[in-house]
Amino acid sequence: MNPYTQFALLSASSLRMLPHIALYLCHKKVIDRDLCKYGEGDGGVKTFIKVCTRQRVFRNLFYYRMGEYRSFFIKWLLPPERTLNIWCPRIGEGCHFEHNYATYLNAESIGDNFYCLQLVTLGNDKQGNRPTIGNNVKIFTGATVFGGVTIGDNATIGAGAVVNCDVPSNCTVAGNPAKIVKQNGEKVDLPLE
Repeated sequence: MNPYTQFALLSASSLRMLPHIALYLCHKKVIDRDLCKYGEGDGGVKTFIKVCTRQRVFRNLFYYRMGEYRSFFIKWLLPPERTLNIWCPRIGEGCHFEHNYATYLNAESIGDNFYCLQLVTLGNDKQGNRPTIGNNVKIFTGATVFGGVTIGDNATIGAGAVVNCDVPSNCTVAGNPAKIVKQNGEKVDLPLE
């Protein structure tokens, strides 16, 4: 895009973003760690304006970080993705949502550097137990993780996987029901226990 056109568009967007920018500046450290994951820069107001105006799913994360009451009055200026629902007490820094429509995140906690694609469900079982997600976890399209399970650090949940057992650290699981297909960099074929 022409730099002058981009400047004009960003300037126009920044007017409706003034309350967003003010909140961003108050919470810059945490938001910048999320912004780094979106490939638009390392942070700063210009990067924040670019990502916030272009990526609805980033807005969901931003509003989550700001809290329900702080973000309530500004959501109408830049609406979030309506079908991305986040119900977690804690999401670590460096989170990246990609194309997250029809996604429901209901977990006890989610660690740092979480990567999540669309159609993912993290949910509770009949007893109300919710999953706990470790650090550096990637969850791909259509995966379902439910119940009081723990997903270990550096784990990858493959597309379409259904997980209702603990997943050890440093492994990749896939399938329905999910099984371990890679552990510590080696291909394996192990059941989840």
